[in-house]
This record gives sequence, structure tokens and C-alpha cells, in this order.
Amino acid sequence: MNVKLELPEDTFIIRREELRETLQEMMAEFLQRSEKEEVMTIREAADYLKVSIPTVRNMIANKEIPFFQRGQIIRLNSGDVKAWMWSTSKEQV
Repeated sequence: MNVKLELPEDTFIIRREELRETLQEMMAEFLQRSEKEEVMTIREAADYLKVSIPTVRNMIANKEIPFFQRGQIIRLNSGDVKAWMWSTSKEQV
């Protein structure tokens, strides 16, 4: 059996995994550009990540999530949290 497959000249073929990685990178870059980086409290970060406040505190204590501290006050940069979230989700795929 002879099968001939013809594709238009401008057709581009890519593996699904490569497409997924490319789209994730593009989305991360878009989010970083489109939103101004805001400082979040632990409560705001917990709401954003949809986890409890103690979970965020544990993640900070274990240095699992990016944060910064000025004296006793701990804050999280929203851009850093989003980038961290994308990088951890990428590792699990």
C-alpha cells in the first residue's frame, strides 16, 4: 500500500512535549511583562496559591518559595511567586 501525505508548504510539525514547553515559557514571559510586580503578604500569597497561611509559612521556613524579609516583616513578590509556580509545575510535567 502506497500512502502519500501532502502538507501545505507553511505547515510546521512539532512534538506535543516541545509545544507544551514552548507555550509554558511564553506564558510565563507574558505574565511577567503584563503585570506589574506587586508585593504580597503571606495571607495574599496563600489566597493566590489557594493554600493555607501555615502552608505558606512552612514553605518560607523551608525556603521552598521565594520571599524577602525586612526586619520581622516577610513579603513575597508576586512575579517571583508566579515564576516559582511555573517552574515547579514544569518539573512535574
